[in-house]
Amino acid sequence: MSGIRYNSGFTLLELLITITILGIIATYAIPSFREMVLNNRLTAQTNEVTSLVSYARSEASKLREGVVTICSSTDSTSCSGNAAWETGLIVFRDDDMNAAFGGTDQLLKVSGPLAGGNTLRIRDMTSDGGGYVQFNSRGFPRASATDEVAGTFIICDDRGAAEARAVSINVSGQTHLARDTDANGTLNDHKSNDIACP
Repeated sequence: MSGIRYNSGFTLLELLITITILGIIATYAIPSFREMVLNNRLTAQTNEVTSLVSYARSEASKLREGVVTICSSTDSTSCSGNAAWETGLIVFRDDDMNAAFGGTDQLLKVSGPLAGGNTLRIRDMTSDGGGYVQFNSRGFPRASATDEVAGTFIICDDRGAAEARAVSINVSGQTHLARDTDANGTLNDHKSNDIACP
């Protein structure tokens, strides 16, 4: 028994081999993990946009007069009037239909800025360059008192249009996730055009 030696440590060679193997694994695992995080973020943001649009449409259909407005907002209490919706947005009952929160208007929901530096833009739904969308009492989106319109909300991260997500809205206010209908690697909007990121 006295002649047996016990070795409880690593040799330098074993340690170097272990570090090399861990480095190789990390080289492949970290980019995959980053892609998963970015994709999950886009999916969550797409679900939130879809939910807010559906909510606004539902609330508008309960009205006898007036509209429900969704607009970009930088302070969660007023419309900013710009096309950069990633700063946040508000949903409100717009009694005087002027796309500005105030007076007897009722604030219904607030959504804060998008995480991750992502962008949110609208294509073809508004007559003012993208600052607001309104739904009338039939639940239809409108750009003015007479125009009922379709459009697309586009959410992008730093990977560009190839990885972007989009929610299309038809003239009756129904939402659906945009698809790549021409199989070119980029989603198509409500008019079957390729979406683009800013």
